Order: sequence, then structure tokens, then C-alpha cells
Amino acid sequence: MNSSVLWRVAVFVGALVILAVVFLLSGGDEVAPVTDEALVCQDDAVALVSPLFQRTVDDIALYGMDRRPVMLHELAGTYFTVVIFCSYRCPCSDGYVDRLDTLRQIYEPRGVRFAAIHSNADETMDGMTQYIQRKNYPLPVYRDDLTAAADMMEATVTPEVFVFDTLWALQYHGRIDDDKSGFFVEDRSLSNALDTLLSGRLLAVREKLSLGCAIVRNSHDSEGLKE
Repeated sequence: MNSSVLWRVAVFVGALVILAVVFLLSGGDEVAPVTDEALVCQDDAVALVSPLFQRTVDDIALYGMDRRPVMLHELAGTYFTVVIFCSYRCPCSDGYVDRLDTLRQIYEPRGVRFAAIHSNADETMDGMTQYIQRKNYPLPVYRDDLTAAADMMEATVTPEVFVFDTLWALQYHGRIDDDKSGFFVEDRSLSNALDTLLSGRLLAVREKLSLGCAIVRNSHDSEGLKE
């Protein structure tokens, strides 16, 4: 056996030894590279195509964090109203807190009002209050008891965005951007839609479906305003 073949065999054996040592040190688990992975929700679901482009949205009662009723239409902005279905149990929704803060600071001075609606039947007012205080949540938050608003708008995931004009006609529906983790955002969908609408132009694409946690609609088990 010539020296070239011996050298190749030695390299191969050395590589096997290194892999064996790594395997043993890791306890037999697969060694994964350290990367910024996209955020994954426990119950990933895709929002449905909205039927609201064909009609205006009726007024409906919500509850403020003071547990007093407030009507949806009272939340209207000067030019547009951004309704975002959120959840304190959903990691996807939670991952957008800082980005929502930035969006509100940019667009509220331009006549856009933001409102976060919590509709999940497995959430409570007390849980919402604790979450808002802990996160210093940047948007006004409202409770959608028995998922009435979510049902009316046919919202299915958190987070899910609906942008309405002053007549409460839907102008944009879907995602905030194209990456839940925030590390790989390429399409700032909501921001782009608001820029276009505020300039007086029509959106070429009015819907970009969002991905997140499915909204829980088991109203019989909801604690709602009881806690």
C-alpha cells in the first residue's frame, strides 16, 4: 500500500474518531448549528382570505382594560384604523410587541389609530392585565368577549391585522411582516400598506395572509370578564 493511500485512510479514520467524540460528548443528541431560527408557534395556523372587502364592518361592543364597554367604531383613527388580533399566550403575537411600538410611533401622528383585540376563549382579563403591565404593552388593548369581534371579522390567528378606512371598509388584511422572529424581515407588509394608503393610492395587493396561533373559540369555557 503506497503512502498516498495510507494518508487517505489515516484522514478517514481521524474524521471518524472526531465524530465519535463529538457524539459521545453531546450525549448522543444531534449537534445543531447555532442560528437565529424563525419563531414557531405551538399551533401554527394560516389566516383565511377575508370576505370583508365586499362590505363595511358593523359596530360591536368590546371591553377596555377598565372592564367598561367600548364600541369598535369609537376606536377610529383620523384616516385609518389598524385592528390587530393578539394573544398573551401566543409566542408569535408576543414577538411583535417591539415592532408594534415602532409602527404606532410612526403612524399615529399621521392619523392612524391602533387597537389590539384579545379574543381567545382561554384568556382572562386578569391575565391580560398582568401581560400588559409586564411587557409595558405599546397599544391600547380590548377584550373581545365570546369572540364576537373575531367572528364578525372572521379572524382566525394571532397576530392578524385589519386596516379600515373612515367608513370602516377593509383596505388591508393579513400579516404585519413576513417573518415572525423579526430576524429575516424582507417585506414590511403593514408598513408598506399604510404608506401606500396614506399617499392616497390603492393597494395592488390588499391581502397577505398571516401565520400564527389559532384563535381559541371555545366560548363556553371562557372566563371572560369574570376574573
